[in-house]
Amino acid sequence: MGLRIRVMVVDDVAVQRMVMRRLIGQHSFLEWIGEADGAEKALVMIDELNPDVLLLDVQMPGLTGLELFASLKNPPKVVFASAWPTYAVDAFTLDAVDYLLKPVSPERFASTAKRLERLFTEDENPAVRHEPMDRICVRSTERTIFLPLPTVASLKADGDFTWVRDVQQPAILACRRIGEFEEILPSPPFIRLDRSLIINLERVAKVERLSRNGAQVWLRGLEEPVEIGRTALARLQEVMKVP
Repeated sequence: MGLRIRVMVVDDVAVQRMVMRRLIGQHSFLEWIGEADGAEKALVMIDELNPDVLLLDVQMPGLTGLELFASLKNPPKVVFASAWPTYAVDAFTLDAVDYLLKPVSPERFASTAKRLERLFTEDENPAVRHEPMDRICVRSTERTIFLPLPTVASLKADGDFTWVRDVQQPAILACRRIGEFEEILPSPPFIRLDRSLIINLERVAKVERLSRNGAQVWLRGLEEPVEIGRTALARLQEVMKVP
C-alpha cells in the first residue's frame, strides 16, 4: 500500500471546509478523515481520529487555530490557513509545515501537498524545501512579508542576517542566516554560488566577465548587477553550462 497521509480540516466556515476537502481529494496520497467547525469539536475529534495532519484555520470563534494547536500535548503536523498574512510568524514558531493564504488555489495547495509528501517519506525529516511557485516568509526587524519566490532575485549574507533582493520592492535585511535560506529554497532555480550569495537562475539576464577572477551578473528586474568573484563565477558557469 502506498503513502497515505490522514488529514483533518478545522474551519468555522462551511464553504472553506468544502474547498479544502476538494483540494485534498486531488492528491491520491492525502486522505480526508473528518472536519470540525470549531476548537471544542476539534479537540474531541483529534483524540478520536488521531490525524497525521491538521489543516487548520487561524481565526475562529473561541480558541483561535494557533491557540488550539498550542494546547495539544502530542500534536500532529499542521498547515495553517488564513485570509491574513499577519499570523505567519506565530504559525512558523509552532513549526507549521506551511501557511496558506485564502483563497487557496489548486496550484498553491499542490505545493503544500508535495511538502507533506516529502515530509512523510524522508527518514531523517530534514527541513522541507519550498516549491518554485511558493511564497516565502521573510522577517526583518521592522516587518514580516510574504514574497513570491519567482520575484526573489538574490540573497546576500551579512553576518547573521541576509539581504533579500526582490524585484517588486527595496532590499530586505532578513533575520535569518543564508544557510537557513539554502535549506528551504528550491534548487534549482536557487543556486548558492559561494558562501555569501544565492541567486535565482531564472532571473539571470546576462553575465559580463570583468576579468579572469570576476564578473557582473545582471538579474531581470534589478537595476544594479551582482558582483561575483572567481569561485562564484566558476559555479555559475557550471550550472548554466556556459564558457
